Amino acid sequence: MYIDCHAHLFFSPIPLEAIDEDITGEIPTPTMEFISKMISSAKEKAVSHIVGVISNPNDFPSYRLQLEFENIIHVIGIQRGKALEEHSHLISLLNKEIERKMPHAIGEIGLDYGYGFDNLNNRERETLKKGQQELFRKQIRLAKDFDLPIVVHAGYGMDKDIVEILKQEQAQDVGGQIHGYMSKNEYVSEVLDMGFFISFGYIHTIEEELKEIIEITPLERILIETDSPYHLIDSPKRFILPEDVYLITDEIAHLKGIKPEVFANQIMKNARDLFRF
Repeated sequence: MYIDCHAHLFFSPIPLEAIDEDITGEIPTPTMEFISKMISSAKEKAVSHIVGVISNPNDFPSYRLQLEFENIIHVIGIQRGKALEEHSHLISLLNKEIERKMPHAIGEIGLDYGYGFDNLNNRERETLKKGQQELFRKQIRLAKDFDLPIVVHAGYGMDKDIVEILKQEQAQDVGGQIHGYMSKNEYVSEVLDMGFFISFGYIHTIEEELKEIIEITPLERILIETDSPYHLIDSPKRFILPEDVYLITDEIAHLKGIKPEVFANQIMKNARDLFRF
């Protein structure tokens, strides 16, 4: 059986600029009909579990809807795009949802110094960076209060700051998932030494530099994800869905020189160890 270790089952509409005439298949739309179909189609492909990530406070009501589905691993948090909003209010909203139903992890949280920075001056950029960093720290502390692992958005040019904050906040006490790491491999050993799992997706199977990260990551620390439905799979050109996680799992098993069924079992064990389900 397969597990998709990071997907957005309840998601915002796909931006129009990501949709063009070359895309085949159904365009993901965040209706209950589509979400139910997405989950059932994954089950038909032997994907027994999906980690459902909700990280926009505007979508927190969807957490209650997600709880109604079986075999979903629940992750809820506040993403870096909310860094300039009032933190105490955001944390209060998150606390209420955690108390409603304890999730399996807090996330996805972290830093991203690319999105939304283009039209800012230096002072505004520094303000936004500091806001992201403080929101990141507060959620690590919250995770420690609840003894929950964290799911970290990392690998987009701010790896040094990510690792520094993880160390300063002693995030190794709860551990977690480094989600979709797509950057230099120089910090991989540091997060592995802290006990974190590194999660790989479709893009890691087609880019040579990212394959190097797979090579240096032990089997016992690998997770597999789709990050669906926001990313495209090349052949055919369509939006990736949780049902596609078996393709990624099998390809990475090949890269690691291990039988797919053995590798799939290892990924399931890793996910159970981290998310405690």
